[in-house]
Amino acid sequence: MVAETDYLQFIESFNHIHKYLQKYTNSDDNVSFSDLLYRSKKHPVLSLYLADLHVFRKLRNIMVHQTDDFNQIIAMPSNEAIERIQFIEQQLVDPVNLTVFKRDVICFEADGNLKDALKISAEKEFLKFPIYEKKQFLGLVTSRGIAKWLQRTAQQDKINFTEKMKDLLAYENEGRYHFISMDTTVYEAWYLFRTKGANIEALLVTQSGKENEQIIAIITYDDLIKYLYNNDLYVFH
Repeated sequence: MVAETDYLQFIESFNHIHKYLQKYTNSDDNVSFSDLLYRSKKHPVLSLYLADLHVFRKLRNIMVHQTDDFNQIIAMPSNEAIERIQFIEQQLVDPVNLTVFKRDVICFEADGNLKDALKISAEKEFLKFPIYEKKQFLGLVTSRGIAKWLQRTAQQDKINFTEKMKDLLAYENEGRYHFISMDTTVYEAWYLFRTKGANIEALLVTQSGKENEQIIAIITYDDLIKYLYNNDLYVFH
């Protein structure tokens, strides 16, 4: 029976989300679903779907208190509501982590020159340059820093593309990158950008988020927006 199947699917997902909220907030059965949402309002995923979940809470309350006769029910979830609550459930219980962004990251020696780096950048189409000296991470050169260097050197008529990469770090604002574990979820990474704003230009992904580990991905805000637009059915649609 279609109505019964829809009912059970919706209630099952709702109950799974309810249990997740209890565990996430370390709450017992005496805390209402509404209060659980309030306590979770800064959660990377839940913060995006609070309005939806409040609607689902009201629908669930109507559904469980109506007649057991599916021929006389007064409220049932639409197909879209079922798909949406199942999607939210999936993002909570089985979230996608940053391994989806994993790729070969090209790193640059501190004494390497800008000209060679720009050639590689043009071929590979990237604008972030991790700088190392004897396997020690020194910093991240970005297109913003290169632009500042160009402005300064152009004023002095001293443009020289053999400039050492480590010298370009002087034109970067410190702390505009953040090391992060590859186990971090996509929504947690996006939440970092949303809350930190212009203070972060890139996330540097390593095995466990440590600076002395190999960088396996460099993620920008635009990268995350593009991923979510293509994979999240609701946030941007």
